[in-house]
This record gives sequence, structure tokens and C-alpha cells, in this order.
Amino acid sequence: MSSDCREYKSSLSPFLPTLGGKGEGDPLSIDLLEERLLVALHCCHPRFWLHLLRTLAKGKPVTKASIAAALDMALEDIDTALMDFKDTVYDGDGNVVACGLSLVPTSHRFSVDGCNLFTWCALDALMYPVALRQVALVESQCPVTGVAVRLTVTPTGITALTPVETVVSLVVPAAQAGCCNVRNAFCSQVHFMSSLQAADEWRSTHPHATILSVEEAWRLGSVIAQRRLADVQSCVES
Repeated sequence: MSSDCREYKSSLSPFLPTLGGKGEGDPLSIDLLEERLLVALHCCHPRFWLHLLRTLAKGKPVTKASIAAALDMALEDIDTALMDFKDTVYDGDGNVVACGLSLVPTSHRFSVDGCNLFTWCALDALMYPVALRQVALVESQCPVTGVAVRLTVTPTGITALTPVETVVSLVVPAAQAGCCNVRNAFCSQVHFMSSLQAADEWRSTHPHATILSVEEAWRLGSVIAQRRLADVQSCVES
């Protein structure tokens, strides 16, 4: 992790409330979730992340040479940046095939502009249309009931949600997680649940999770995506 990323998180951590709400296992409020997730999922290389996202959205592996040309970076600097994206998946030729948005199948299908892709978690599926400024068709499966969840996600909200009672499970990763080092600690616990009853059953074995409406989860994802886009603009202007 780069020193500026560590300094950013260290500067904010004293002001963050302790995870767990009023008592162990209590869900966090939506405002507190937003505050904590902005820190825990802070991206140290926003231009790099956005380029990977936009290129993967075209349905092709991302070569390091293409990153170097697009971002005017030396190959060694790309390797250094990728060290902060520890969960990134590569093909046999060393090209990026998954970094939140994935060419490798997962349980979260994400179709955008005719490309059939996947995401690592439900929040990714809700926030990426904001960052890409495109509409996505999302299909997932409730891990409790096996019921298919389908929705359309736009840069401004969600439509066509079925089942309509679908909710989203959410946890807060460690403050030092970063934007693409969270697949086990975060993404593996962020699901679309087909009903509140299914979510309650799942939460009985995941007491630190919070259950949100899909609209609330979209709002959180939108805030994170907008922050990263603002960080990209700051990088461009600096």
C-alpha cells in the first residue's frame, strides 16, 4: 500500500466510531456505513482503477502495455500500482481479467452495452453503472433461497427489481482494505437477498452484517463511485 494511502486512512481513523453500533452485532446506521465505507474502500489509484473498470467493461482483458499507453505510465510503475490491487485476477498472459468488474464468472451477472460480465459483489453491481455512466442489467442469486434476483441499474437509480422485496447484506471491511483488496473480507458477504426473511436467516450466522434496502445500497454505492470520480478529476487537475 502506498504511503499517501496509509496517511489518508490514518488521518481519518481517529474520527471513526467503533464498528458494531451500540453493541456487538448491532447493525450500523446508513450514515455511519457511508462514512466508514468511504474510508475502508478508499482507492489510492483512482485513475488506474477507473481505466481498468472502463476497459474491462468492453469485455476484453487489459494488458499492461495498454495501461501504460492510456495513463502515460512506465511499466514498472504499473506493477507498483497493481501491488495495491491485491485481489486482481490475471490470465495466463499476465493480463488483467478481474478487478471488481470481472470477465471470470461469479454469482453476480452484469451486462452493459452488450457485454456479459460479472462483479465480485452486490455493491459493485450497484456502483459501477454510476462510475461507467451506463445502464447495466444485473442478475444474481440469493445465497439462502436460490431465488434469482434481477434488476436494472442506472447512473441515477434502480428499476425493474424482482423480487421487489429483495434486500442487500453489507459488512464493513478493515479500514486498510482499499478498493480491490476486499474480496474475502467484504465481497464474499455482500449479497442480494430475495427477502428480509432470507436476510434474517443469513444474518443469524453473520451477526456483524447490516441489511439494507436495494435503494439504500445503491445510494452507498453511488456515493463511493462519485467520490472516486471526484478523486480522478483531482488527479487530472493536479
